[in-house]
Amino acid sequence: MRYLILQFLALLVNTTSAQCFVNGDFENHKASRDEINLSNTAFNGMMPGVTAFGSYGDVDIIRSSDYGGSGAQSKNWYIALTGGGTDIVAIELTQPLTQGKKYTVSFYDRAASGYNANPIQLGLSTSNSTLGTPVYTFKESAVKNVWTRRECSFIAPLSGKYLTVQMPEGTIQTWVNIDNFKFGNSVCDTTRREDIVIINDLKKDSIIKQDIVEALDTATEIIAEKKFVSFNKRKCNGRKYKVQQTVNVESNIVKVQVYDKNRVDGDIISIYLNGEVLIENLEVTKEKKEIILNLKTGSNTLVMYALNAGRIPPNTAAIAVNNKGKYKISTLVSDFKTSGALELVYDPAGVAMR
Repeated sequence: MRYLILQFLALLVNTTSAQCFVNGDFENHKASRDEINLSNTAFNGMMPGVTAFGSYGDVDIIRSSDYGGSGAQSKNWYIALTGGGTDIVAIELTQPLTQGKKYTVSFYDRAASGYNANPIQLGLSTSNSTLGTPVYTFKESAVKNVWTRRECSFIAPLSGKYLTVQMPEGTIQTWVNIDNFKFGNSVCDTTRREDIVIINDLKKDSIIKQDIVEALDTATEIIAEKKFVSFNKRKCNGRKYKVQQTVNVESNIVKVQVYDKNRVDGDIISIYLNGEVLIENLEVTKEKKEIILNLKTGSNTLVMYALNAGRIPPNTAAIAVNNKGKYKISTLVSDFKTSGALELVYDPAGVAMR
């Protein structure tokens, strides 16, 4: 019995003294729903232990399965970053790393359909608002719709208390989901018994002898089959449509948000892009539903198709188009006779001349 107690105490001491991230799985925050394109100030006010300081600042806190084909890798929440330094986060550690000591860090990344992702770079900093010293740049980009485990080892170049995370390549149009940052030789959550078993089975330093263990939990890429309705220049899904506004955009990949900016009255709609079904049976509320559009060159037609009349006919919804950080908000009106439509025009030649 005494031997078992000593074993337990040894495990407890090892667990409580282990190097950990303060909020490495992004579960501790003030969000109650998906929070998309948060400014640095807004994100920092919601996510303790994680600080955003990118040049543009539009980090996302996400719970739903609307992006990447599923929800979080760990528990309920994850965050998403854009590239080229537009988004950078510093994740706080429970204690500074020891300069000259070797550490192993693991996390998961994922790309969302419609967005390209680039390899992630980790840095170590003494401040939560500076990039610090890069310690590892991965060679492979995130896989679409699949959480992939990344692991690396590095010698701490300084006694930093913040691990910085960014996609150094790309732009605001590149986007990656990240989750579940951990030190490979520690257990930070003693309720996760599977981790304790794994740590006990490992020999000392068995993980950090490898520079990188890539794609330990990979799976084949999952691409949802596209669904289409009948579509031509006059009708969509058997109903006439009318273009109510035209918006010129600067990228073939665009985010739009659908919501009710007036009185919520139970409107239920479907959204089609050039006849492709993007979303069905959406109840329009104050909560903004974000959809990623893949546009063809030239004219694209986004149709709002009414499935009911709501309590106050006709159906209305605000459509906010994110055109490289600049929002254009349109209001579409639909009933059982005519669907409201938004024309999105992408002209790469015209964009290049600007």
